[in-house]
Amino acid sequence: MAGRLTFAWESPTWGGGIAFHEPDADGSVLACAYLVTTGQLSDVLAQEMWRDPGADLDLTEVVSTGRHTIGPGRYETLHLAGELDGHPVVTFSATDVNALGLRAPAPPYVATIARGLRVTHQLTDDQIVDYLLGCRGVDLAWDRRSLAGAVR
Repeated sequence: MAGRLTFAWESPTWGGGIAFHEPDADGSVLACAYLVTTGQLSDVLAQEMWRDPGADLDLTEVVSTGRHTIGPGRYETLHLAGELDGHPVVTFSATDVNALGLRAPAPPYVATIARGLRVTHQLTDDQIVDYLLGCRGVDLAWDRRSLAGAVR
């Protein structure tokens, strides 16, 4: 999808930066799409923000305008990334990723992303390293050699 992948914030779970989509930036982000209901998307978003799930989001504005901010949290700006098989592709990120502070991802997070890229996009380890080195925040703690070790 269009945009850039950036690592920012400080995850108490992962111990480093986590992935954010910057849809207005140049480039492209490798992604995986899931066909979910509005209720399922609402629950995922609530859980990512450490809230109780249950209330369904109104997706009318994001589908009609391409963006809708539902709150101040790091994952509370919805983005319309396009359409796939007649369904809107909606993702969520921060309104201003830079305000969260760029942070390099921790080794377990890198390994998790690498597994996803390998399975979903059939990338080799070298291709994964090249892709991640092109993402903002990675260079704060990783070079090609150390990243290759975490990806393997």
